[in-house]
Amino acid sequence: MSIELPSSPQQKQASMQVGVAAGAAARDLPSQWGGATRPASIHRLDLFRLAAVVAPEEAPPSPGEQYEAQVLVSGRAFLRTSETTIELEPGQILLSTGAAPELHYSADSELWSVLVPESILREACSECGWLQAGECVRFNRSPCSRDELDHLVTLLGLVSSESASAVVRAQLFVHYAHAVANKLLFTLQRNQPTSQTCGQARLFERLERHIEARIKQDISVEQLAQFAGLSQRSLYQVFKDQARTSPRSYIRRKKLEHVYATLMDPAVRVASVTAVALDYGFTHLGRFAELYKSSFGILPSESLKARPPGK
Repeated sequence: MSIELPSSPQQKQASMQVGVAAGAAARDLPSQWGGATRPASIHRLDLFRLAAVVAPEEAPPSPGEQYEAQVLVSGRAFLRTSETTIELEPGQILLSTGAAPELHYSADSELWSVLVPESILREACSECGWLQAGECVRFNRSPCSRDELDHLVTLLGLVSSESASAVVRAQLFVHYAHAVANKLLFTLQRNQPTSQTCGQARLFERLERHIEARIKQDISVEQLAQFAGLSQRSLYQVFKDQARTSPRSYIRRKKLEHVYATLMDPAVRVASVTAVALDYGFTHLGRFAELYKSSFGILPSESLKARPPGK
Protein backbone atom coordinates (compact mmCIF):
# COMPACT_ATOMS: atom_id res chain seq x y z
CA MET A 1 0.00 0.00 0.00
CA SER A 2 1.30 3.47 -0.76
CA ILE A 3 0.43 7.14 -0.71
CA GLU A 4 1.46 10.25 -2.58
CA LEU A 5 4.05 12.92 -1.96
CA PRO A 6 2.56 16.41 -1.54
CA SER A 7 2.13 17.83 -5.02
CA SER A 8 3.49 21.28 -4.23
CA PRO A 9 4.97 23.01 -1.19
CA GLN A 10 3.24 26.26 -2.17
CA GLN A 11 -0.25 25.03 -1.33
CA LYS A 12 -2.01 26.76 1.58
CA GLN A 13 -3.26 23.74 3.48
CA ALA A 14 -0.91 21.15 4.92
CA SER A 15 -0.28 18.11 2.77
CA MET A 16 1.61 15.12 4.04
CA GLN A 17 3.01 11.69 3.36
CA VAL A 18 3.73 9.21 6.09
CA GLY A 19 4.99 5.66 6.04
CA VAL A 20 2.53 3.67 8.17
CA ALA A 21 3.23 0.08 9.09
CA ALA A 22 0.98 -2.43 7.39
CA GLY A 23 -0.43 -3.56 10.72
CA ALA A 24 -1.02 -0.09 12.13
CA ALA A 25 -4.68 0.80 12.36
CA ALA A 26 -6.35 4.19 12.39
CA ARG A 27 -7.91 4.89 15.78
CA ASP A 28 -9.09 7.54 18.16
CA LEU A 29 -6.40 9.03 20.40
CA PRO A 30 -6.57 6.97 23.63
CA SER A 31 -7.67 9.14 26.54
CA GLN A 32 -5.46 7.21 28.93
CA TRP A 33 -2.36 7.64 26.74
CA GLY A 34 -1.64 11.19 27.93
CA GLY A 35 0.62 12.15 25.04
CA ALA A 36 2.30 15.56 24.92
CA THR A 37 2.10 17.94 21.96
CA ARG A 38 5.91 18.12 21.82
CA PRO A 39 8.39 15.22 21.73
CA ALA A 40 10.59 14.63 24.75
CA SER A 41 13.69 15.19 22.60
CA ILE A 42 13.79 17.02 19.27
CA HIS A 43 16.74 17.70 16.94
CA ARG A 44 16.53 20.19 14.08
CA LEU A 45 18.38 20.53 10.81
CA ASP A 46 17.36 23.58 8.79
CA LEU A 47 18.93 23.43 5.35
CA PHE A 48 17.35 26.81 4.60
CA ARG A 49 19.30 28.41 7.40
CA LEU A 50 22.47 26.68 6.29
CA ALA A 51 21.90 27.97 2.75
CA ALA A 52 21.49 31.51 4.08
CA VAL A 53 24.74 31.22 6.04
CA VAL A 54 26.85 30.03 3.11
CA ALA A 55 25.19 32.28 0.50
CA PRO A 56 24.06 35.42 2.41
CA GLU A 57 23.99 37.53 -0.74
CA GLU A 58 21.02 35.55 -2.06
CA ALA A 59 17.48 36.31 -0.96
CA PRO A 60 16.31 33.69 1.55
CA PRO A 61 13.59 31.36 0.24
CA SER A 62 10.06 31.90 1.51
CA PRO A 63 8.71 29.38 4.05
CA GLY A 64 6.31 28.04 1.42
CA GLU A 65 9.19 26.68 -0.64
CA GLN A 66 10.19 23.92 1.72
CA TYR A 67 9.30 20.45 2.89
CA GLU A 68 9.59 19.31 6.48
CA ALA A 69 10.58 15.72 7.14
CA GLN A 70 9.84 14.54 10.67
CA VAL A 71 11.71 11.37 11.53
CA LEU A 72 10.48 9.46 14.56
CA VAL A 73 13.55 7.88 16.18
CA SER A 74 12.05 6.39 19.34
CA GLY A 75 8.80 6.29 21.27
CA ARG A 76 5.38 6.66 19.67
CA ALA A 77 3.42 9.44 18.05
CA PHE A 78 -0.20 9.88 17.03
CA LEU A 79 -1.09 11.81 13.89
CA ARG A 80 -4.49 13.44 13.94
CA THR A 81 -6.30 14.04 10.68
CA SER A 82 -9.75 15.44 10.01
CA GLU A 83 -11.14 11.90 9.86
CA THR A 84 -9.11 9.76 12.21
CA THR A 85 -5.92 9.25 14.23
CA ILE A 86 -2.97 7.11 13.12
CA GLU A 87 -0.26 5.70 15.36
CA LEU A 88 3.33 6.15 14.17
CA GLU A 89 6.30 4.11 15.27
CA PRO A 90 10.10 4.51 15.11
CA GLY A 91 11.46 4.38 11.57
CA GLN A 92 8.53 6.22 10.04
CA ILE A 93 8.87 9.60 8.35
CA LEU A 94 6.22 12.24 7.91
CA LEU A 95 6.82 14.59 4.99
CA SER A 96 4.65 17.70 5.10
CA THR A 97 4.24 21.23 3.80
CA GLY A 98 2.40 24.30 5.02
CA ALA A 99 0.98 24.20 8.56
CA ALA A 100 2.52 21.60 10.88
CA PRO A 101 0.33 18.52 11.36
CA GLU A 102 -1.14 17.85 14.79
CA LEU A 103 0.97 15.22 16.52
CA HIS A 104 0.99 13.88 20.07
CA TYR A 105 4.03 12.11 21.46
CA SER A 106 4.82 9.56 24.14
CA ALA A 107 7.01 10.56 27.08
CA ASP A 108 10.02 8.71 25.64
CA SER A 109 9.74 10.05 22.09
CA GLU A 110 12.71 11.37 20.08
CA LEU A 111 12.29 13.24 16.81
CA TRP A 112 14.40 14.78 14.03
CA SER A 113 12.87 17.72 12.13
CA VAL A 114 14.57 18.44 8.79
CA LEU A 115 13.61 21.45 6.65
CA VAL A 116 14.54 20.79 3.01
CA PRO A 117 14.31 23.41 0.22
CA GLU A 118 12.01 22.34 -2.57
CA SER A 119 14.77 22.93 -5.13
CA ILE A 120 17.09 20.49 -3.34
CA LEU A 121 14.38 17.84 -3.12
CA ARG A 122 13.56 18.16 -6.81
CA GLU A 123 17.23 18.00 -7.80
CA ALA A 124 17.60 14.85 -5.71
CA CYS A 125 14.66 13.34 -7.62
CA SER A 126 16.33 14.13 -10.94
CA GLU A 127 19.74 12.84 -9.87
CA CYS A 128 18.27 9.50 -8.82
CA GLY A 129 15.85 9.23 -11.72
CA TRP A 130 12.84 9.48 -9.42
CA LEU A 131 9.54 11.15 -10.17
CA GLN A 132 9.13 14.78 -9.18
CA ALA A 133 6.49 15.83 -6.67
CA GLY A 134 3.07 15.74 -8.27
CA GLU A 135 3.98 12.99 -10.76
CA CYS A 136 2.24 10.01 -9.13
CA VAL A 137 5.00 9.45 -6.59
CA ARG A 138 4.45 6.57 -4.19
CA PHE A 139 6.21 5.45 -1.03
CA ASN A 140 6.03 2.25 0.98
CA ARG A 141 3.98 2.46 4.16
CA SER A 142 6.35 0.19 6.10
CA PRO A 143 8.82 1.82 8.52
CA CYS A 144 12.49 1.61 7.67
CA SER A 145 14.65 -0.93 9.48
CA ARG A 146 16.58 -0.08 12.63
CA ASP A 147 19.87 -0.08 10.71
CA GLU A 148 18.49 2.25 8.04
CA LEU A 149 17.11 4.57 10.71
CA ASP A 150 20.44 4.61 12.55
CA HIS A 151 22.29 5.48 9.32
CA LEU A 152 19.86 8.30 8.57
CA VAL A 153 20.11 9.71 12.09
CA THR A 154 23.91 9.50 11.95
CA LEU A 155 23.96 11.48 8.70
CA LEU A 156 21.59 14.12 10.09
CA GLY A 157 23.74 14.44 13.19
CA LEU A 158 26.96 14.81 11.21
CA VAL A 159 25.55 17.50 8.92
CA SER A 160 24.01 19.35 11.86
CA SER A 161 27.27 19.23 13.79
CA GLU A 162 29.34 20.31 10.80
CA SER A 163 27.08 23.25 10.03
CA ALA A 164 27.24 24.44 13.64
CA SER A 165 30.97 23.98 14.20
CA ALA A 166 32.43 26.16 11.45
CA VAL A 167 31.64 28.28 8.42
CA VAL A 168 30.58 25.95 5.66
CA ARG A 169 31.59 26.68 2.10
CA ALA A 170 28.73 27.04 -0.37
CA GLN A 171 30.00 24.16 -2.49
CA LEU A 172 30.20 21.91 0.56
CA PHE A 173 26.69 22.87 1.60
CA VAL A 174 25.36 21.68 -1.76
CA HIS A 175 26.88 18.25 -1.14
CA TYR A 176 25.46 18.14 2.39
CA ALA A 177 21.98 19.17 1.24
CA HIS A 178 21.91 16.65 -1.61
CA ALA A 179 23.19 13.88 0.67
CA VAL A 180 20.40 14.55 3.18
CA ALA A 181 17.69 14.80 0.51
CA ASN A 182 18.83 11.62 -1.26
CA LYS A 183 19.04 9.71 2.02
CA LEU A 184 15.54 10.81 3.04
CA LEU A 185 14.09 9.81 -0.31
CA PHE A 186 15.91 6.50 -0.32
CA THR A 187 14.73 5.76 3.22
CA LEU A 188 11.16 6.50 2.14
CA GLN A 189 11.63 3.74 -0.46
CA ARG A 190 10.42 5.57 -3.53
CA ASN A 191 9.30 3.58 -6.54
CA GLN A 192 12.49 3.95 -8.57
CA PRO A 193 11.61 1.78 -11.61
CA THR A 194 8.39 3.67 -12.38
CA SER A 195 10.03 7.05 -11.98
CA GLN A 196 13.01 6.11 -14.11
CA THR A 197 10.79 5.27 -17.05
CA CYS A 198 8.33 8.11 -16.53
CA GLY A 199 9.72 11.14 -14.73
CA GLN A 200 13.27 11.48 -15.96
CA ALA A 201 12.43 10.12 -19.41
CA ARG A 202 9.69 12.71 -19.86
CA LEU A 203 12.09 15.46 -18.81
CA PHE A 204 14.70 14.23 -21.30
CA GLU A 205 12.12 14.18 -24.09
CA ARG A 206 11.38 17.84 -23.34
CA LEU A 207 15.09 18.61 -23.49
CA GLU A 208 15.43 16.77 -26.81
CA ARG A 209 12.60 18.80 -28.34
CA HIS A 210 14.10 22.01 -26.96
CA ILE A 211 17.50 21.22 -28.51
CA GLU A 212 15.99 20.16 -31.82
CA ALA A 213 14.04 23.41 -32.11
CA ARG A 214 17.24 25.43 -31.56
CA ILE A 215 19.73 23.15 -33.28
CA LYS A 216 21.38 25.97 -35.24
CA GLN A 217 21.78 28.14 -32.16
CA ASP A 218 24.57 28.16 -29.58
CA ILE A 219 22.90 26.11 -26.82
CA SER A 220 24.75 26.37 -23.51
CA VAL A 221 24.58 23.99 -20.57
CA GLU A 222 23.52 26.93 -18.41
CA GLN A 223 20.57 27.65 -20.70
CA LEU A 224 19.51 24.01 -20.73
CA ALA A 225 19.68 23.79 -16.93
CA GLN A 226 17.53 26.90 -16.63
CA PHE A 227 15.01 25.49 -19.11
CA ALA A 228 14.79 22.21 -17.17
CA GLY A 229 14.70 23.90 -13.78
CA LEU A 230 17.75 21.92 -12.61
CA SER A 231 21.23 22.60 -11.39
CA GLN A 232 23.97 21.87 -13.92
CA ARG A 233 25.01 18.91 -11.80
CA SER A 234 21.50 17.43 -11.99
CA LEU A 235 21.32 18.16 -15.71
CA TYR A 236 24.52 16.20 -16.31
CA GLN A 237 23.03 13.27 -14.37
CA VAL A 238 19.90 13.28 -16.55
CA PHE A 239 21.99 13.15 -19.74
CA LYS A 240 24.23 10.48 -18.27
CA ASP A 241 21.25 8.28 -17.41
CA GLN A 242 19.22 8.88 -20.57
CA ALA A 243 21.86 9.40 -23.30
CA ARG A 244 25.05 8.00 -21.76
CA THR A 245 26.85 11.25 -22.54
CA SER A 246 27.21 14.85 -21.40
CA PRO A 247 24.88 17.68 -22.51
CA ARG A 248 27.63 19.29 -24.63
CA SER A 249 28.50 16.03 -26.36
CA TYR A 250 24.85 15.30 -27.01
CA ILE A 251 24.25 18.74 -28.58
CA ARG A 252 27.39 18.41 -30.70
CA ARG A 253 26.33 14.97 -31.89
CA LYS A 254 22.89 16.23 -32.89
CA LYS A 255 24.41 19.16 -34.78
CA LEU A 256 26.72 16.79 -36.65
CA GLU A 257 23.77 14.57 -37.54
CA HIS A 258 21.95 17.58 -39.00
CA VAL A 259 25.04 18.57 -41.01
CA TYR A 260 25.33 15.01 -42.34
CA ALA A 261 21.65 14.94 -43.33
CA THR A 262 22.00 18.30 -45.06
CA LEU A 263 25.10 17.30 -47.02
CA MET A 264 23.56 13.99 -48.08
CA ASP A 265 20.13 15.33 -49.03
CA PRO A 266 19.95 16.12 -52.78
CA ALA A 267 16.83 18.22 -52.19
CA VAL A 268 18.79 20.74 -50.12
CA ARG A 269 20.86 23.34 -51.96
CA VAL A 270 24.33 23.61 -50.44
CA ALA A 271 26.77 26.40 -51.29
CA SER A 272 29.71 24.67 -49.58
CA VAL A 273 30.65 22.46 -46.67
CA THR A 274 31.98 25.52 -44.86
CA ALA A 275 28.63 27.30 -45.18
CA VAL A 276 26.77 24.35 -43.70
CA ALA A 277 29.27 23.93 -40.88
CA LEU A 278 29.05 27.60 -39.93
CA ASP A 279 25.25 27.47 -40.14
CA TYR A 280 25.25 24.88 -37.36
CA GLY A 281 27.78 26.70 -35.21
CA PHE A 282 31.02 24.91 -36.10
CA THR A 283 33.54 27.74 -36.34
CA HIS A 284 36.73 25.66 -36.07
CA LEU A 285 36.61 23.93 -39.45
CA GLY A 286 39.59 21.64 -38.91
CA ARG A 287 38.13 20.32 -35.68
CA PHE A 288 34.72 20.03 -37.33
CA ALA A 289 36.15 17.83 -40.10
CA GLU A 290 37.79 15.55 -37.51
CA LEU A 291 34.58 15.19 -35.51
CA TYR A 292 32.57 14.54 -38.66
CA LYS A 293 34.90 11.79 -39.88
CA SER A 294 35.06 10.11 -36.47
CA SER A 295 31.24 10.09 -36.41
CA PHE A 296 30.43 9.02 -39.96
CA GLY A 297 33.65 7.51 -41.32
CA ILE A 298 34.09 10.01 -44.16
CA LEU A 299 35.02 13.65 -44.51
CA PRO A 300 32.21 16.21 -44.95
CA SER A 301 33.48 17.04 -48.44
CA GLU A 302 33.18 13.37 -49.37
CA SER A 303 29.58 13.32 -48.13
CA LEU A 304 28.74 16.22 -50.39
CA LYS A 305 30.31 14.47 -53.36
CA ALA A 306 28.56 11.19 -52.50
CA ARG A 307 25.06 12.65 -52.26
CA PRO A 308 22.62 11.14 -54.77
CA PRO A 309 21.77 13.25 -57.79
CA GLY A 310 18.79 15.53 -57.31
CA LYS A 311 15.50 14.64 -58.88
